[in-house]
Amino acid sequence: MTAGFWTGTRVEDPAMQYRFRVILNGEFLWWAKTCDKPKINIPVLGKDEYYLGSSLADVLPGPIADFQPITMTMIDPVEPHVANTLLKTLAASSDCFPRIDGALLKSLLGDLVIEQIDHRGNYIETWTLQGAFPTSIDFGSLDYSSTEFVTLTMTWEFKSFKVRIAGQDVLVPQDDADVASDLAAAITLDGSYT
Repeated sequence: MTAGFWTGTRVEDPAMQYRFRVILNGEFLWWAKTCDKPKINIPVLGKDEYYLGSSLADVLPGPIADFQPITMTMIDPVEPHVANTLLKTLAASSDCFPRIDGALLKSLLGDLVIEQIDHRGNYIETWTLQGAFPTSIDFGSLDYSSTEFVTLTMTWEFKSFKVRIAGQDVLVPQDDADVASDLAAAITLDGSYT
């Protein structure tokens, strides 16, 4: 009998959505309920441009991919009180909250790591979102008619990410050493779109 998920004897289980862990600044967030994996948006150039003699637009992928924000939902346990921890972190990033120091907030939060694991607890994928910071925090809703958990929803932006799959680093976005240092280098780097 051949080995294959649908066609023969199953050798490995498929990746399951509920097998994941979230780690923020080295702390395992066991109360994380849902978490998106990174998303990449590749812009389309020339979508509405038609050239003489052509009935179809000449579309091309844009030169700069964009990282989309991710959303994470957490159950708010009584201890540790997640809402309290988040508010203390935000307050620590400023001398007069609600004004915050973005660089300080990033350093207080550290990297956000999303680990996808198999049924044995082995890592399938490890996504490290570098320079992650929340852009939206929703502290949840209350309802007398519900027996559901109180959940917090956070939207995260990030500077770059690394992903490790099957023991190999698959994607490491451009680092600061390759960033243009002047206008001429920036124009060369982005293909004269500036």
